[in-house]
Amino acid sequence: MAKRNPRRSNGHRRDRLIARHRAAGRDCYICGRPIDYTLKAPDPMSFVVDETIPVCRGGDPYSWTNTHAAHRWCNQVKGARSLDWARAEVRRILNGQGEGTRTRPTMMPYKRLGL
Repeated sequence: MAKRNPRRSNGHRRDRLIARHRAAGRDCYICGRPIDYTLKAPDPMSFVVDETIPVCRGGDPYSWTNTHAAHRWCNQVKGARSLDWARAEVRRILNGQGEGTRTRPTMMPYKRLGL
């Protein structure tokens, strides 16, 4: 049996949360750069809502304090890793450093934002 997506178990609530983030118009919380909210998926710089603490690690996909606006590309780099790791990795990639030295995801612990 296929696994259900926990973000869509209450689709109306998730849609309202996404609309609220879109209306806030904030910059990407991973890289800090502006998001062009007119871009549509699958553009890598389009808007998505990311969970600071991933759902697979117990994060709440419906919490305003656990969700933030991000670029699709930054969200894909982050995956299920910590926010500190993702920020360091995105900074490293954007600075043009090669694939030879990758930041280890276990180097930085998870932190809860806004709690």
